[in-house]
Amino acid sequence: MTTEKDFKELKSTVSAALVRTTRTAGQIASEDLAFQRSINPDVDRLLDQQNKRLLSLVQILNKTATAGSGTVPPSLHNAESVDDGWRGIVDIVDNLLEKADACLDEFTGVVKKLTPGQQNETSVVDSKKPLSKREYRYQNIPKPQRLFRRAPKNDETAPFKPLLQSKPNAVVSLEDSLVLAPGKDGSLHYNHPYEKEIVQSMYPDTAYLQDDPITYQPFESTTATWVDTPEAVQDMLQDLKNAKEIAVDLEHHDLHSYVGLVSLMQISTREKDWIVDTLVPWREDFQVLNEVFTDPRIIKVLHGSNSDIVWLQRDLGLYIVGLFDTYHASRLLRYPKHGLAYLLHHFAHYETDKRYQMADWRMRPLPEQMYDYARSDTHFLLYIYDNLRNELLTKSDPTNPNGSLIDNVRELSKGEALQRYERQFYDADTGSGLLGWYNMLSRSPGHLNQEQLAVFRAVHGWRDKIARQKDESLFHILSNQAVFTIAQEMPTRLPDLLGFCHPISTAMRKAVPELIRVIQTAKAAGVNGLEMKELMKARGHAHIQHGIALPSSTPSATNHVPAANRAASVLTNARGDSVAALPSSQFWGPTLGGEFMTNPKFLNATRTNGPCLALPLPPLTAEVFQIQRVEVSSGLVNAPSDPGARAEHQYTKKRKPREDDILILKEAARAKKQKFSDGQNEPEPVLTSEGVPRKNGMAEATEQMGTSLRDAQKDQEAQERARRRRERKLQKDIKKQQEKDEEVKRTAGDNEGRGEDGAPEAFDYENAPSVLHARTERGGGGTVTKGIDPYAKSLDAPKGMRRVQKEGPGRSITYKS
Repeated sequence: MTTEKDFKELKSTVSAALVRTTRTAGQIASEDLAFQRSINPDVDRLLDQQNKRLLSLVQILNKTATAGSGTVPPSLHNAESVDDGWRGIVDIVDNLLEKADACLDEFTGVVKKLTPGQQNETSVVDSKKPLSKREYRYQNIPKPQRLFRRAPKNDETAPFKPLLQSKPNAVVSLEDSLVLAPGKDGSLHYNHPYEKEIVQSMYPDTAYLQDDPITYQPFESTTATWVDTPEAVQDMLQDLKNAKEIAVDLEHHDLHSYVGLVSLMQISTREKDWIVDTLVPWREDFQVLNEVFTDPRIIKVLHGSNSDIVWLQRDLGLYIVGLFDTYHASRLLRYPKHGLAYLLHHFAHYETDKRYQMADWRMRPLPEQMYDYARSDTHFLLYIYDNLRNELLTKSDPTNPNGSLIDNVRELSKGEALQRYERQFYDADTGSGLLGWYNMLSRSPGHLNQEQLAVFRAVHGWRDKIARQKDESLFHILSNQAVFTIAQEMPTRLPDLLGFCHPISTAMRKAVPELIRVIQTAKAAGVNGLEMKELMKARGHAHIQHGIALPSSTPSATNHVPAANRAASVLTNARGDSVAALPSSQFWGPTLGGEFMTNPKFLNATRTNGPCLALPLPPLTAEVFQIQRVEVSSGLVNAPSDPGARAEHQYTKKRKPREDDILILKEAARAKKQKFSDGQNEPEPVLTSEGVPRKNGMAEATEQMGTSLRDAQKDQEAQERARRRRERKLQKDIKKQQEKDEEVKRTAGDNEGRGEDGAPEAFDYENAPSVLHARTERGGGGTVTKGIDPYAKSLDAPKGMRRVQKEGPGRSITYKS
């Protein structure tokens, strides 16, 4: 099958067979086979024979597909076994589809099949044929970092030393810059080699001149220069030295590398574009670009440089002085969006294709679409810089010393340029660090018991170890969700574990037996291990809210809590979440002491799997409310309650209601509709069944606090609302009085036609106005006097029943017995 004709014949034959099989399966599935089995024994026997035949064929196909891979296919002998081994069948089918996809790519020319020696060097991709979305993201490419002159070492424990071999544009010499210094946490690190130069740098005068933007070169009629040799780097460097502004951007790959790889660098001036291959073995020689990158007279324009600065230091030994970050400029100008795609659309009317953002930038040669995408990131960036600079100058306030928006962008950009790359170490005991298990566990809303916590820590550490050994990303080995799922389920069988790890990478599949042993060992050791709340307490877990922990090193975690009320322990609520427990309740005050926290019965209840309360409610008697400590702005005030006042939750014996008792439903809902009196802002007291104002332990404390607990603005708003209500009430009273006066006038008019004795006078038919030919008369004031309506009495007919108003939520209904 070496010719296209043979392939087309095979494809048509296989396609026709698949279509027939699919149609037949659909027809069989639409029949009531159970009914046919019950009425026809021959059909029953025939179906059983076909079932055995199909299962044997599937079994043979599974064994053939897994031959040489080390995967054991599931045993299929009946319908139940198919359900049990369904996940294994799906994995086998997925593997077959991936192999078929790769073979089709080789046959159609998307990927050229290379000899084993060539495969170790590079992966060739057709640069003109468009790829699918999956092909852009996932490429089976040999790791280029293995050919680097300085191969990455993921197990180093020493502080990262800058790669600089020389320091152009230096204010402080290279020897004086590369000095170990202690950090805030006490660990040693090397200072930023260009810290002094960045802090003292100023933009050139051209950055403060408002001028017409320089139009970019036509994108379609120009192209970028590919740089992959030392000679091409030197030619590019000479052109960059003559520029006043340059645009820089990076493309990064982090899936098949533990720390990541700078795979591409784009540089543009007003006239030219360059795309630099940063995966060459001599990549450290790009440090010659520091002659331009650290020159403060040349503005380096980047967008969202937060990660780019660190990547340049880590992989290429490049530093930037004179940075202008267009992201911070768009933020200061309050644009609705701040991404590069929005700026390209807004200023250059250029639309980017987002599917290339997460593409595998290690592909060589680059497909044409990816080549254009990379070039567009910097081709228009200097034109965008011109527009942003002009707008920043226009909106700056020259009368304010800090009103220059250009200077604000400069200072924000300096903060980005002063970042330092530091290695991420893994501490299996404390879990500290950005990649440590403690950071991941503290942000989890779930709760793990002793065994689950031990499995979580072991699996998390195992993932980091395998990723460092294989030089793969953590998420390529095992996702965070998979780590939590494994910790919760603790699978010890291969099928169960594979079901929780889907999709499974090649590195993960080879290490599955080791992972099972890690889970078994950790599960056994976790029986007598630490609980989650004890671990958090030992780690100084001072503040937890809604399952998100703030480490003890965070200032905001404890600064707003008095020293006496710092967290003393961590408890578990009914949902299984970890919550902080204070020695003195901020809500209950001294009502709840510290005895219940050390009560063995309560501590044992929190260890059970059933629901439990983090704050058990004590018996609420009158003594509970005798003393309330209320914290006000001036200090702590003791508010003693009235000994004679009846406790709100006091138990009373059942008694028969008296005739004059008033029962009020939904009494609590009255708080929303309590009205203030004309002269006061205090709500009306709620009456008890005896008609006495209800009191509790907090009532008199609230009265003593007075206006110190009320905000002046809220008090003024309440008075304004009361004034408006009084005005509306006065208007209603005036309107009612006017209606009464009109009613009196109408009544007097009705009595005009009666005699002195009250008897109706005789009707004068001769002088009466015409009813059928009534005329409208216009009064002196411009009003129109209507004639007599002969049909007015017809409206006095009986009316229908009015609509019944339904009772809404929160209303009160009063019954009197």
